[in-house]
Parts: sequence; C-alpha cells; structure tokens
Amino acid sequence: MAKENPIKRVFDLYTSDLSFEEIQKLIKRESTEVYEFFAADLPKSDSSKNKFSRSLIFARNLFNAFLLKLKPARRIFYLAAILFFAVGYFQEINSYLIVGFLILNLLIAFELADKLTAKDELDLARKIQYDLIPKTPPEHKQYEIATYYESAREVGGDYFDIIEGQGNTKKTFIIIGDISGKGMGAALYMTRVQAIIQLLITNYNNVKEVIINLKKYFSRNLRKEYFLTIIIASIDARGSIRLCRAGHSPVLHYKYAEDSFEEISPKGLGIGLNDKGTFEKILEESKVTPKKNDLLIFYTDGLTETMNNRRKQFGLNTLKRIIKQNADYSTDKIKDEILNEVAIFRGDASKSDDLTLIILKRK
Repeated sequence: MAKENPIKRVFDLYTSDLSFEEIQKLIKRESTEVYEFFAADLPKSDSSKNKFSRSLIFARNLFNAFLLKLKPARRIFYLAAILFFAVGYFQEINSYLIVGFLILNLLIAFELADKLTAKDELDLARKIQYDLIPKTPPEHKQYEIATYYESAREVGGDYFDIIEGQGNTKKTFIIIGDISGKGMGAALYMTRVQAIIQLLITNYNNVKEVIINLKKYFSRNLRKEYFLTIIIASIDARGSIRLCRAGHSPVLHYKYAEDSFEEISPKGLGIGLNDKGTFEKILEESKVTPKKNDLLIFYTDGLTETMNNRRKQFGLNTLKRIIKQNADYSTDKIKDEILNEVAIFRGDASKSDDLTLIILKRK
C-alpha cells in the first residue's frame, strides 16, 4: 500500500472542518468588517491629488492604522519581523527569514489569545443579556403576544420587556428601545435603561411620567455619541393601550376589519439628544383601542433597515405586505413569516443592526 503524501496529510488535517460557507463568510463578511474597523481611523483622501497618489496614500494610511491598533511592544516586534524578512530575502539569508517567520507567528499567537479571551467575556455578556430579556411572552387576557430579539454582534443595544404593573390597575407594560450603535457600549447602556424602567414602573402607572423620569435619570453621564429611542405602552384591563414614543419607529396598527394600516406616532424626541429643554413639552401620549383580530407591531429599525448585498433596505412596505398576507394567522406564525422573509432578503449579507419585534393580536 502506497504511503500517503505527508503534505496532503497536513493539508487534510487543517482543512477537514473547512466549508465553502466559511470561505465565503471570510471574503464577503469578515473582510468588510475588518476594513470598516481600520477605516474608521483613516483621514479623508485629498481629492486634489491624482488617483495613483491617492491609492499610495490610502495604502500607507491603512498600514499605519493597522500598526497603531497593535500594542507598542508588538508593533516593534512586527516591524522587526518585516525587517528580518526584507534583509533575509534580498541578502538570501535563510536564518533571517526563519526568525521573521517565527516572530510573526508569535505575534499571531498573542493576538489570538487576546481575541479568544475577549470572546469568552463577550459570550458571557451575551448570555447575561439574553437572560435579562423575556424568554417567552406572558399569557394575556386580551392579547396574543409574540416576541423576537436578535443582536447584530455578540451583544446589542436593542431591548424589550413585558412587565406586569403593580397596584390596583394591574396594567401590562410593553417596552421596546434602541440605543444608537452596536456592541458592548450600547449593551451596557441598555442594561441601565432596563434597571431604571423596572424601578419607575413600580412608582408610576402613567407611561408619559415613566418616559419623562427615564430621561431625567438616564441622561446623566450619557456620552454624547449615544442616544436612546424608546416606546413604552400600557395595556389596561379593558384592552385599551396608551403609549408614548421618544423618537422610536412608529407602532404599526393593522385594522383587520378595514384591511388598512395606521402608524401610531405621537410626538417625542430621542433621549440624549440636545432637545434644548423641550423634551417634556413635545412628548405626547396616544390612546388606541384595537378591535378583534387587530394587530399591533412594535419593532426597532433593524427590521425595516435590514440590508442585502446591494445595500437595499427591507423597508416598511414589505413589512406591511407580510402582515396583511398573514393577518389571519397566530402572532407566532406572523413572526416566523416576517423573519423568514428578512432572512431571504438579507441573504449572505452581514447583519447591519440589532433586530427586535413584538406583535400583539387582539383576541
């Protein structure tokens, strides 16, 4: 029996669990994300220079952006590796090439260790964040409820909750919010929002008062690059809904008997924006009493602004079409149809934003 080629054996070892989808993801998704990561620090190109000069300047700036992301000691070792490679190649000194190769692999090992440690911490943060979000919607006398949450990264800035109020009124509160941006910063702020809201709902039954006080406490020490959009709605014992909206996407009300949509969008500014003291004056409260089989759809802009590879957005009209076509079904079925259409539309494009969805159907 012929011996197996050792080179082929090594190749098979390293590619045994490699799939075409992973290669596609590396080329289409991860390379784009890596470029965006470094490009954030690139200066704007000088349009007065010719195309060739701009290309050279861009390559230099991209290389500098990469170097500056490395820790200072690793930066020196990386440059030393390049120097060893260059001298070894031009002077034909094999030992220099080997040293350069070893230094580069050592740096890769350090960077990989950092990444895996950070990934473990992010995985834990993800688990904690998902634990804070309701797993299944509660049973409700007047409404059938379905919910969905998906973060674009390991953790996200979207948030929703369904809270049973205290006191004699026994209102049910529906909350959906979105912190600008993605990732750990947005997730930390959203955890703070959740804690404040749960405290406020124990003290206030009026949704407008809850949002005003949320703005009061949440705006403290909020960094300028972040802001919050949110809707807080309350369902009373008769099934009527009062809601306030602070800059968030409108609630879609599908009127089953009329086969028509209404966008419920009371006035309100995002929390954290420079409202110049007008936040409380502008904030409005709306009331709606849905009829049998009516649908209310709460969502974050990650749903309607989902993009495909052509940078085209999913859009509100597509969402309305799916709701209308599936209005006779349960909220879970409607949710599944929406998510299926989103997945088909997005294809292999990367997730551009967190996505959260709450569907209420009047019994």
